[in-house]
Amino acid sequence: MAGATLKSNIVNPGRNCPMSYTVEEIAAANIFVFEQCFPTSMKGANYLSGGQTLEEASARLSAINKIKGGNPW
Repeated sequence: MAGATLKSNIVNPGRNCPMSYTVEEIAAANIFVFEQCFPTSMKGANYLSGGQTLEEASARLSAINKIKGGNPW
């Protein structure tokens, strides 16, 4: 896996989801998914926006970076 890049979508609520979530809740969901399945030998990941606006994607990435802890990505 050395040198490989993972390009995943940000975990987001679906378009028809009746609930709204904070950027912190979305960030926590992303960290949870990565902790469950992200190969630890990979040192980084690139997110795909998945149809989000620039503002949504930026806010969500910022929140993920704030709570990622000691994880390598």
